[in-house]
Amino acid sequence: MIKRMKERLDLLLLFLLLAVLLGLPMGIAAYDHHLWQEKIPAGARVFTLTGDAERGWLEGDVHAFEVKPFWRKKQPRAMPVIEVSKGDLVVFKLKSRDVVHGFSLKDFGVFLTDGIQPGRVTLVSFKADKVGEFLFSCNAICGKEHEKMKGKLVVKV
Repeated sequence: MIKRMKERLDLLLLFLLLAVLLGLPMGIAAYDHHLWQEKIPAGARVFTLTGDAERGWLEGDVHAFEVKPFWRKKQPRAMPVIEVSKGDLVVFKLKSRDVVHGFSLKDFGVFLTDGIQPGRVTLVSFKADKVGEFLFSCNAICGKEHEKMKGKLVVKV
C-alpha cells in the first residue's frame, strides 16, 4: 500500500515537473506577445529584424542554430528588403543575436543611439510618408562585417 502511494506521488511529481518545464516557456511567450501588442499601435505594419555581426540584418526572429551552421554550409548574406505603402505606420522590432547593434534610417529621421542589446527588443516606429527606396543600417561599430549591415525599405504608392 505504501509502495503504491509512493509510485502515485512519483508520477504526480513527474507530471508536475513536465507541466512546469513545458508550460513556463509557453507562458513567457504568451506574456511577451501580449506585452508587445500593448506597445504597438493598432494597424501598424510590424517587422522583426535581428542583427548579427557576421550575417547582417536578418528578417524575423532568428535562433542561434539558424545563424551558426554546424553541419551545413554557411548561407550567403541577403540584404533584407521590406515593402510598405505610403502612409503606413511602420514598427521595427529590433533584436540583436550577438553584440550591441545600432539602427539608422536617416531618410525618416530614425537614429537609434542607445543600441540594441542582445536579449532585448527595441521598438522603432515612423510613418512612411515618402515614396522610394531607402537604406537602413547599423550605426554602432559591431564587428568586422559592420559595413555590410544594411537593408532596404521600399515605400510604394
